[in-house]
Amino acid sequence: MKETEEKKTIEPLTLKSLLALIEASAGTTMFRHLYAEVDGVEKDILEDGNLSCAFYVSGVLAIFGLIDRLHTTVSGTVTALEKAGWQKTDNLKPGCVIVWDKPRDNSHNHQHIGFYLGDETAIANSTEKKVIAKNHYTYGGEEQSSQRQILAIYSHPSLS
Repeated sequence: MKETEEKKTIEPLTLKSLLALIEASAGTTMFRHLYAEVDGVEKDILEDGNLSCAFYVSGVLAIFGLIDRLHTTVSGTVTALEKAGWQKTDNLKPGCVIVWDKPRDNSHNHQHIGFYLGDETAIANSTEKKVIAKNHYTYGGEEQSSQRQILAIYSHPSLS
């Protein structure tokens, strides 16, 4: 080791790293199961990927210290986002978290959460495909009956 070796300054690029991770997560099934004991019975509380959206979003954000921990519900994830300094915005930009209402065709009766990638593309858990998948940011496209209304968009000051 050289005695005159310089110390390098390393500054993490959180937004770029976050976007790279969520882009690379497309197609993964790793957020499909979470087991818990419910009333004394072991159960997959994510129902084989049917309810994995909050687990996915909170898991990714927890990796970067942008949320406190893993969550399994949209409402719990939103509460954690707000506690961690995420703010509602109308400025949809890459890295934002989108919260959608249930589909207009009532095919599902729950809200949904995912990330905005840019170019009208979002990424979230796909109940139908049972993987993390890219989709139109309205989660159904402009003309489809399954389109979901955006309830909220959140951004974090450190991702500006």
